[in-house]
Amino acid sequence: MATLKTAFGEFRGKRSDFVVQYLGIKYASLKDQLSAPEMVDRYESEVVDASEFGPKCIATDACEYEQTFLIQQRLEIPKSPPMSGLESLNLNITVPDIPNTRPLPVMVFIHGGGYSIGSNYWPQYDPARFVKLSIEQGRPVIVVNINYRLGVLGNLTSEELHRAGYPGNNSLRDQKCALQWIKFHIEGFGGDPENVTAFGESAGAISVLNQLYSEDPLFKRGISMSGTPIMLKPLPPSVTEIAYGKIMKELALENATAEERIRRLLTIEPDELVAKTPMAVPLLPYLDGEIIPTMASFEKLSSTANRPDFSIPGSQWCTDLMIGHCQHDGNVFMFMGLESRKAGIAAAFCSSLTKNLSSPAAAGAVLQAYKISPSTSDDEAMKALLSFTTDIAYYAPALAYARFWPGRTFYYQFNEPNPWDGPAKGLANHMLDAAFLFQNYNNKLSPEACEVAVELAKDFICFANGLPPWEEFNDAKGNVRIYGPSKTWITGMGDYNGWYNGRKDTLFKLQEEGNVDLDELSLAWDKFLAGQ
Repeated sequence: MATLKTAFGEFRGKRSDFVVQYLGIKYASLKDQLSAPEMVDRYESEVVDASEFGPKCIATDACEYEQTFLIQQRLEIPKSPPMSGLESLNLNITVPDIPNTRPLPVMVFIHGGGYSIGSNYWPQYDPARFVKLSIEQGRPVIVVNINYRLGVLGNLTSEELHRAGYPGNNSLRDQKCALQWIKFHIEGFGGDPENVTAFGESAGAISVLNQLYSEDPLFKRGISMSGTPIMLKPLPPSVTEIAYGKIMKELALENATAEERIRRLLTIEPDELVAKTPMAVPLLPYLDGEIIPTMASFEKLSSTANRPDFSIPGSQWCTDLMIGHCQHDGNVFMFMGLESRKAGIAAAFCSSLTKNLSSPAAAGAVLQAYKISPSTSDDEAMKALLSFTTDIAYYAPALAYARFWPGRTFYYQFNEPNPWDGPAKGLANHMLDAAFLFQNYNNKLSPEACEVAVELAKDFICFANGLPPWEEFNDAKGNVRIYGPSKTWITGMGDYNGWYNGRKDTLFKLQEEGNVDLDELSLAWDKFLAGQ
């Protein structure tokens, strides 16, 4: 045990190998399950017991699922905390167990999970080994893992809820509140409130970029790992109404009054809410004109000087951006519905693309470039489709943000193959970079792969300390950090024929030749995923 006295409370944490972890610290209180968060600034207990994880947000507990089927390697899972709709807004702080001679850089991890799953207690994202490595590198950092509301309580919204005083986008409001709590209180834990790096994977990466719409400064640096608002677009209000209607139907509230519906949402038990939330209902952040004032696009990111209606305030207060993605990120869509649609998927995609692109010639150019025709076999079509998915949902958006960002920008690509048995073996699949980053799988890796994991973490630590981890990204020269296979290096642009930054340049050739508009193509892909 370790006890820390601060100006706002005394905390009893858990000491382990070169670190102390203060767990389950409540950063916000809620008037009810759907209310906006209110930052906690004092604690009732004389000594706050921060030796165990706090309650988790209401969601399906997919920790074992993510390890088994996505990462494909398991870690020991601690006892699951209870779910709570009111007490789950807590965070874990991992600090170096060394004498502090100066305030330390702070890194805040926002977990992924499509805004429907995830928790700060999951062992794959335990930062203890990462923090220990930062000590060994002589660049110690503090890491904070946060919870934020998910699913119905995180993002259900409607005009009916607005009229009742519930503005929605709770997931992003919670994250912002956590970042504000950290800015106000992290100094008590030895951190530098003016030297905060927000980093996230997948939906967490999208969240980092969405938080840049804040007028208030929230962090000094941001890291986006395999996720942008172009990949997972905010919902238009019309779609949120449809989602609201579906949830009301699941709760048998179609004919109830507004007051009855809201009362039910505020009092429903966690297990019942999880059981009655269909995975197919879109419960994502929405375009509210406040938390998300506008929708990012390839066109807007490429021509901001000519778009006074599009601005990202965070470009004024976030000095540096690191952004990257995995070589086979698109494979995650197998678990998001594509696997069940494999039979006849070539013909279905050809039909959908032709219907949803304004020009038949554009559809033909894309299908030809990815070698997909109605007669392509299911296996070959799926392989090609996943390659296309990686390009349109991950690679092209990441590169668009890297080109757009006015501050220092560092762009990376993670190519280290998954070494473990499963469908993704031999592939650099979605979230593998995050799994490697935290060092928790090092004893299950080959020495060469372990070296890649360590180099990745060292670069993130360097970035959080305000030092350039490699040369800044340059659209003409490149300077792209490549992780794997089994080594790391920096490449320039167009280093070898037919490739761009170490990725095939298929989409960019189609764009440059005037065959396709990337925004239209991205929307067409979204429609295909929705079964249109």
